[in-house]
Amino acid sequence: MTKSLQDKVIIVTGAGRGIGREIALLCAAEGAKVVVNDPGGAADGAGSSAMPAEEVVEEIKKRGGTAVANFESVAEAIPASKIVKTATDHFGRLDGVVNNAGILRDMIFHKMSVEAFEAVIKVHL
Repeated sequence: MTKSLQDKVIIVTGAGRGIGREIALLCAAEGAKVVVNDPGGAADGAGSSAMPAEEVVEEIKKRGGTAVANFESVAEAIPASKIVKTATDHFGRLDGVVNNAGILRDMIFHKMSVEAFEAVIKVHL
């Protein structure tokens, strides 16, 4: 039986943890070649670590899938374009993107600082 994403190349942003991780695993299980994008920051966007994305890539490979990690931010144009370049460099094309990346600011938006509001908008839009 053919898998629904067989040989498709899919980028999943925010794929190191939570919903993004599960989406990346599902895409791979359905036959996609997955770019697991996650800069590895905390829920509030602070810090970075290659570990979350690398762990998801290893899990996909252990299950017989194909994946590559990417650690760029979706919040700025040049780093975001490098996410696409990762897909085209490794797999020759790009078929789809799941824009899952997000950061958390645990406050009502009208009480956020300008900097916090702009950070949320950059990642979420």
